[in-house]
Amino acid sequence: MPDLLVPPFLEVSFPEHKVSTLGITLNVGKQRISKVDFESLVNLLNKKKVINSFIEMRQGAIVNLSEKRQALHTSLRDPSLEAPYSRDVHKTLDRICQFAERVRNWKWLGCRGDRITDVINIGIGGSDMGPRAVYNALRTTRPEIKVHFLASADGVALDRLTAELDPYKTLIIISSKSFNTLETLSNTKEIFGWLKNFGFKDDDYKHHVVAVSANPKAANSLGLPDENFFPIWDWVGGRFSVWGAVGLPVAISLGENVFRRFLMGAHLMDVHTASAPIQKNLPALLAAFSYWNIENLAISSFCFLPYDERLTTLVPWLQQLEMESLGKSKRGKGEKISEKTCVPVWGGHGNESQHSFYQFLREGTARTALDICWCEKAGHAHNDLHCVLLANAKAQAEALLKRETDDGCFNVVNTIVLDELSPETLGSLMAMYENKTAILGALLGINTFDQPGVELGKLLAKKLL
Repeated sequence: MPDLLVPPFLEVSFPEHKVSTLGITLNVGKQRISKVDFESLVNLLNKKKVINSFIEMRQGAIVNLSEKRQALHTSLRDPSLEAPYSRDVHKTLDRICQFAERVRNWKWLGCRGDRITDVINIGIGGSDMGPRAVYNALRTTRPEIKVHFLASADGVALDRLTAELDPYKTLIIISSKSFNTLETLSNTKEIFGWLKNFGFKDDDYKHHVVAVSANPKAANSLGLPDENFFPIWDWVGGRFSVWGAVGLPVAISLGENVFRRFLMGAHLMDVHTASAPIQKNLPALLAAFSYWNIENLAISSFCFLPYDERLTTLVPWLQQLEMESLGKSKRGKGEKISEKTCVPVWGGHGNESQHSFYQFLREGTARTALDICWCEKAGHAHNDLHCVLLANAKAQAEALLKRETDDGCFNVVNTIVLDELSPETLGSLMAMYENKTAILGALLGINTFDQPGVELGKLLAKKLL
């Protein structure tokens, strides 16, 4: 175990420790690594050809070896005609945006002619966390169309949600890749019962229910017409799916322009990832230091701390992204792994968390890797509050690096600063973490795109019913 008092901060020896692109500035200067070790780390990533692996993934290589599938979520946000499956992607994107605008412009009405004011998104995992994170980040204070998310099979959540809504003004999106997810199907049954209790007849449901799935028979199973079905594909993993039809509630609530700008920001991050050298490549740097910290500094967890209310729902999205992708015990070809491939991912609103778990970060015995994130431009007009918020963010980025005691136990900190929270920067930020995960998986030699442990739990739950 290396003494963490010895390795200097990278900023001591590497003047280019800040990298700015696409409205995002990543500062890795507080990583505890010498210049020599950093150069060796960069050489390792180049030797492993992790950027080439990312490029091959974008081009359609079979990277999900256990399921013999591609992982082409990048195609969902690629505006070019050369991307794999571009014709299907663009056709579906146009349908998503056209439908969203019909709802927003009162051309899609409820069965009694009412305007849609609320959307219920029924889904779990990637069908929930992705659109929930985007909606929370980009919605206005008083959205014309509110989106509500129903994920778990918890009747309390169902009752609280339906008690507040008028079913005749509500659109329900059932989002499930397989259309076989227990929680989603159970909630769908209950929601149909709710509509029936209000007098809905068979022909009424088509005005209030749409389906998003890789199962083309999904809409028909609900008695819905084909136009109420929006496809996703088996070459897109659930936790990487917000860029396609899973993002339908976002497009409806925020509009076509915002949704397309969100996609463009993500695409530009893909271009950056595929072209920038390791030393200036945001996702590659994040992956490199994640690997270094786990392997050499005994880092026990990764904590994401956004100093911005709009980014708080990125925490559970990141949890699924990294822990479901990297929490593997076997390499791509079945070889058992003895070393760590992933650490627990957690976090919360930075300012609020100062008064809950920062004591653990500051004086606890576990070493933590921290990404502290804030926006230079406020999302509101309360300038004094924003000054207080940023002062806390910048202060804690320093305070959390060391302990009061001289025990050699230190955290490591990245800061991620957004010029502002726009649809483009949000897309770039989320794609940055997706690409980090893909690169880290390639570095570790594991399958980033399956989740066998999750599937086993689903199977066992069904056996108990």
